[in-house]
Amino acid sequence: MMHDGATMTKALFIRMDRIGDLVLTLPVDQAMTSTKIADEIDWWIPKGLAFVTDNAVPPRRAEEVSREIGFLQFFKLVRKIRSRGYTFATVFQGPWWVGLALLLAGVPTRIGVLSKASSFLFFNRGVRQKRSTSDRSELEYNFNLLEDGLAGKHGSLPRSTLHLRADFPLVPGLMPNSYFVVHPGMGGSALNWPTARYVELIRTLARRATVVISGTKADEAYLNPLKANLAGDGNVMWLDGRLNGAQLIGLLGHAKAIIAPSTGVLHLAASTGQPTLGLFSQVRVQRAVRWGPKGLRTAVAEAPDESPNAMEKLSVEDVLEKLQTLL
Repeated sequence: MMHDGATMTKALFIRMDRIGDLVLTLPVDQAMTSTKIADEIDWWIPKGLAFVTDNAVPPRRAEEVSREIGFLQFFKLVRKIRSRGYTFATVFQGPWWVGLALLLAGVPTRIGVLSKASSFLFFNRGVRQKRSTSDRSELEYNFNLLEDGLAGKHGSLPRSTLHLRADFPLVPGLMPNSYFVVHPGMGGSALNWPTARYVELIRTLARRATVVISGTKADEAYLNPLKANLAGDGNVMWLDGRLNGAQLIGLLGHAKAIIAPSTGVLHLAASTGQPTLGLFSQVRVQRAVRWGPKGLRTAVAEAPDESPNAMEKLSVEDVLEKLQTLL
């Protein structure tokens, strides 16, 4: 049951993991609506990430759904899916029970990656993907999943990237395009740059403009050593733990440039259209070819090899050289 020009075609897209993954998935819906494959698209996203879909351009209709739910909540979601009358659904990432909910709700076309045994039962348009090879962008993997799940009937979908609105007031003391943002924290799924390198970079940038450090409580392992080394530096502003999601997007969207490792904030920054530089290792599943930022003004600085201390070999000079290409 695909769009025939006479009936309303509704789709449910599900991506229930981290910020960066969500940013690299959201653009697929524009390909669907622009080509008239779907008239309406709803999203299920993780708790706490509605600030991304709310501030996307255009804004997405999304519901925050917990990965861990009880028996009654599960059947409530099944009833909600059935009531919406979705023509098809695509699970880009989600817990196993999502596929079961789609099956019980009677969604005619159910697209997802064939991986676990249950996926062969839940998805009638299952797609085999070897994402561990990391030979293309996560964004491309998501487009490929949708194209293959639609059985190639609509050909290659038009590619796009996410755009975020960033017209939010800045914190006192900051003016648009007058500061750099360095976000040194990450979730630990990739190798990070050493503290000493961040300290050198921040001190170098602080001689040119204010450097704003962003982060959350989860980033303290990276932030605390920096604070110990940069105590008393008057041209460094610490905004870690002080910004909500919309304020963070505003901060990124008015910066001269943003530098961050492989983390969700890097992808948010790229989506604002501001100069964004990512710091990446050469470990296959962590490489920029898969997880690099996507946007109008992005670049990456990569470690020279895959050795255990390779990130230490990525010099501040190399990073500044890459940054200069964006300014």
